[in-house]
Amino acid sequence: MRYVVDAPMVAHLWAHQSQDSARNGRNFYFEGKDIYSYGSHFRCASVEANQQGQKAYLVTTRTYSNTTCKHMGMVRKAIPYGELIFYTPRSVSLHNNKLSEYSYYESAYYIVDQVEKISEYINAQQKSRTQNYTEHVKECLLNIGRWIEFWGLDKRQKSATGRWLMPVLAKLSSTAKKDITKFWTVTGERPRYCSELPRENKSEYQELFLDILARGLLQPTSAAEYKPRLSQLFIDRTGDPLLWEHFAERKERQDAINRRNEELREQRYAERRERWLREEKERCLIANMSFEEKKELWYSGEISNRWFTVPYGLDFNALLRVHNGCIETSMGIQVKAKEAVRLWKLVELFHKNEADFRHDLVHDANNHNWSINSYKNDILTAGCHRIRYEEMRNAARQLGIAA
Repeated sequence: MRYVVDAPMVAHLWAHQSQDSARNGRNFYFEGKDIYSYGSHFRCASVEANQQGQKAYLVTTRTYSNTTCKHMGMVRKAIPYGELIFYTPRSVSLHNNKLSEYSYYESAYYIVDQVEKISEYINAQQKSRTQNYTEHVKECLLNIGRWIEFWGLDKRQKSATGRWLMPVLAKLSSTAKKDITKFWTVTGERPRYCSELPRENKSEYQELFLDILARGLLQPTSAAEYKPRLSQLFIDRTGDPLLWEHFAERKERQDAINRRNEELREQRYAERRERWLREEKERCLIANMSFEEKKELWYSGEISNRWFTVPYGLDFNALLRVHNGCIETSMGIQVKAKEAVRLWKLVELFHKNEADFRHDLVHDANNHNWSINSYKNDILTAGCHRIRYEEMRNAARQLGIAA
């Protein structure tokens, strides 16, 4: 028998209770029925038996760290299919085949937790656009029924110390101040480095609990009868007689939005794929071309700026072409026709007499400004662009603004 194994095997041995203990050598181990992450302060789950010897798994809903999250995944995966599982931060167990008073109150607080969740689901249904919370509430109600049956909370029983423990449903239904304080002021999760458990008053949910009892929703019944009664609970608790009609309208609108979004996603995907195919075609086309050949293709618009650059070492580094009524540089900057007319007048002035040069700005199609830094030897320098006069004149001719 091995006591140091890998983490998944620790969870497997615990879930099947194949041996009394095991660990992974570091931060994941079990002792008897309890399995821990990092230490006894964080119990992942426990294997519990009731007075009839029936087994159930109590799996915590608490969180701690990323590593603990992985441990919890292993724990859930290791539990055999079909076993009774309760997901709860509460710790309940028998001592000498009897509940302690602490476990008795914790078992009552589990029911309070479920009623609180039911209230949250009912409130969420009023604004929900996609989710029908009926099944969630049904699962909470079934959990309460299974929990009561498993621990025998529907009848009087003696505690581990010999004191009588009254049926939990009767105590949760009681309006006596003492019972409300004991059964509806529930314990929370103990903060780190604190010895006392915080307590929170949840008596606001007692009225909902009593309503559930009055409707007999904790009693087993046929699905045909149960579903309309559960639906009516939602209607009555929200005060909206047209709750389900309103939900159907919201869902229909959301479904239409989702369909449109899906169509847009498909359209964007098709556009990306088309762009990729076009670029791949361009890449293959120009792979072995000379600069002069690439230049002609760029002028004609057959290849994009992505695949074209002016070779290093020339006195210019940018070319111009007319595209969609704008002048576009081989570096990807576009200038609208109106701005091009203004700039061409400046270029003509500088070309006639470079001594007339003055600093100015180029306003591009994206509302960015670029400084005109110099004009020497019939080369205009604007920002990072160096453009020959002949290049600018050819572009101006294509726009019809130069002779």
